[in-house]
Amino acid sequence: MNMERMSIIRVLLICLSGFYFSCGESIPKLPPETQTGENTFGCLVNNELVLVESEYQAKNAGANYNRENDQLQITAQCQFGQQFVFFMNDPYKIQDVGSIDTIRYLPPNASEWMEATQTGSFSITRLDSGIVSGTFSFDLNENGKAPIHVTKGRFDLTLNTY
Repeated sequence: MNMERMSIIRVLLICLSGFYFSCGESIPKLPPETQTGENTFGCLVNNELVLVESEYQAKNAGANYNRENDQLQITAQCQFGQQFVFFMNDPYKIQDVGSIDTIRYLPPNASEWMEATQTGSFSITRLDSGIVSGTFSFDLNENGKAPIHVTKGRFDLTLNTY
């Protein structure tokens, strides 16, 4: 091959590789541990990434505080039909890390919820001005069901108080 042809081929390869890498989809990752009410929720379930789908964040993740019962409820609907519901009693009294009072988890494409009480760890990093943020992890082991190991959980949600 002559030098001119080699140069043209190199330029084409460089252009094509740049186009390929610029069009590639971004790899999903856990949301950052923010404290600004971004309506994010994510974790690893048995080392698989689980997120509230970004275009539906405000609709599919939320937090409610019931003053009368002094109870915080966090809900998230994630991909493949997975759902999480956390109940924390006395959330304003949590210092550092506490256990989750009640956790309900609906596995992917399932119709039966798994539930546990006084399990895992739950940390609130912000609870004021209509925002609740924090981290969580837990294990669920029910007879006849595959064990669920949840790690690196995080949320940053707007808080509704009633």
